[in-house]
Amino acid sequence: MGKLGGNIDYTITTDNGVEEVAEMLQESLKEKGYGILSRIDVQKILKEKNDQTIEPYLILDVCNPKHAGNAIQTHKDVGLVLPCKISIYRENDSTKVSLLKPTEAIKLTGLDGLDELAGSVEVELQQTIKSMIE
Repeated sequence: MGKLGGNIDYTITTDNGVEEVAEMLQESLKEKGYGILSRIDVQKILKEKNDQTIEPYLILDVCNPKHAGNAIQTHKDVGLVLPCKISIYRENDSTKVSLLKPTEAIKLTGLDGLDELAGSVEVELQQTIKSMIE
């Protein structure tokens, strides 16, 4: 389902709007122990800083404190790929929800001992995203 080279993302398409998807995702993530640490409104930033107009585009930094704590105890450098990134944006009259796969992010770091944790996080996040279109 990924669009990026090497299949590093998990991406779905929905007819719901960007804001609606963000609200649905926030509630679903909360039920699984995740929170949204930051919400970057790229559309607003580009308009304010560059007077550039784009379709709605959000970047969410998503974290489960328990998982993050375990990862940091294993390797302090894991912060380079924390928190998990989810983008929500309009494209071709639909909304895309795209997750950078945690398993792929961990591979980029070369850190050992985090594959199983990254796999668990990835499954949880993919299931949460997928449940929005079912």
